[in-house]
Amino acid sequence: MISFTGSMPRRRPRVIGLLIAAGIVVAGSYLASAVRPAPVTRTPSTPALPPARPAQIDGGGVAVGSIKLIDGNIAAWAKNLTSNPSDFLAATNLATLYQGRGRLTYDLTDYERALEAARTALEIEPTHAPARALEAAVLFSLHDFSGAFAAADALIRDDPSQIGALATRFDAALELGRIDDARADLDRLMSAGGPAVTIREARLASVTGDAPEALERAKAAQGAAIADEVEDVGFYAYALGEYARLAGDAGAARVAYTDALEIRDGDLGALIGLARIDAFDGRIDDAINGLRRATAIAPQPESLALLGDLITTKSRDDPEAAKAFDTLRFIEGLGDVQAVAFDRQLLRFELDHGGASEEVLRRAKASVAARPDWSGHDTVAWALYRLGRFDEAAASIASARTLGADDARLRFHEGAIQVARGDTGGGVGLLRSALELGPALDPAEHAEASRLLGD
Repeated sequence: MISFTGSMPRRRPRVIGLLIAAGIVVAGSYLASAVRPAPVTRTPSTPALPPARPAQIDGGGVAVGSIKLIDGNIAAWAKNLTSNPSDFLAATNLATLYQGRGRLTYDLTDYERALEAARTALEIEPTHAPARALEAAVLFSLHDFSGAFAAADALIRDDPSQIGALATRFDAALELGRIDDARADLDRLMSAGGPAVTIREARLASVTGDAPEALERAKAAQGAAIADEVEDVGFYAYALGEYARLAGDAGAARVAYTDALEIRDGDLGALIGLARIDAFDGRIDDAINGLRRATAIAPQPESLALLGDLITTKSRDDPEAAKAFDTLRFIEGLGDVQAVAFDRQLLRFELDHGGASEEVLRRAKASVAARPDWSGHDTVAWALYRLGRFDEAAASIASARTLGADDARLRFHEGAIQVARGDTGGGVGLLRSALELGPALDPAEHAEASRLLGD
């Protein structure tokens, strides 16, 4: 059992935080979602999804508010636990508070502490459902999708009324490529209703290749969140921005990201999303400044890669770009929870920046073995393409298509692979359809697709 003190524990250097937000809304290559766990990513990372039911703190309200307020509550509950090591409610409250803190700081260390606290509660009282639900949600935030699925599944089997755990199981099933399981869980969640369920409808639509439907459900979720006056309404604005961007609607995405930043000016996902829109609209300086803000909050691989790429378009020898890439590779070299959480982003960075190798391919195959979703198959396919193994790449991209996936990045990758295999007509069609989705491709991807077309 870990011990908690009234002061915040010593922290290792915070190299990065988790998204998606910004957390995982969108799937596979763009975001990871959960019962509002981490701003994963965003896979590509993904935004983190909100809970189907508010996570109440026994005797202390909801784990929301400023970092200062949360830290005060952490100190109080840690003191309670220290004075009474059998107080599983105090440990559960600490887990909820650290999870809430992580959503504000984008610091994976907070999620690790949340997991420790939840497991402390379960050592004391193994059947405590709130602690079990928290354990599952935090595991999702840390990108342990198999662990999250197993923990949520065990709780639901013991108590089918656990809606929050059902939402976590849905989220984890999507990240694991278990589309039928996710769809079945969403059918059960529909009885609960509310914006948290509607945004999961958007996520399922996005993962299975229906970008227009994902956008419509995101609009409905935002409207419901505003009407219900939910605590986390800014998340729904951010999510709407992501789904609008992936559908190729730059104007709607800009409005939604701006709305999210008006609610919380440090929303990491919205800052990155708006920078993408600025870059697409040719406002490169605005995009760079937005990414500088984002990396100052939490230097994640996604924002670092974008920042370096955009600076390079202005000057190939700018030391700021080199520094961004060096920081990204430092994260990759850590090999700890941060590298694990962002494995797909790190792999794509290497593949798109001259780092393709048999070792990168091995890592991509290990990633998809642990998490057989469409983005994993796409990453393996892209590694094979970079290594000149075009037939194998085509087979891997077909596995992604089997799961129903379809987005701009997948079209770009499949189009490049088809052109390389000699199917110029089919490949050109896919490349053009990817470019038609505008801001759904990052600037470097857009440039490469255009080069392949000779535009």
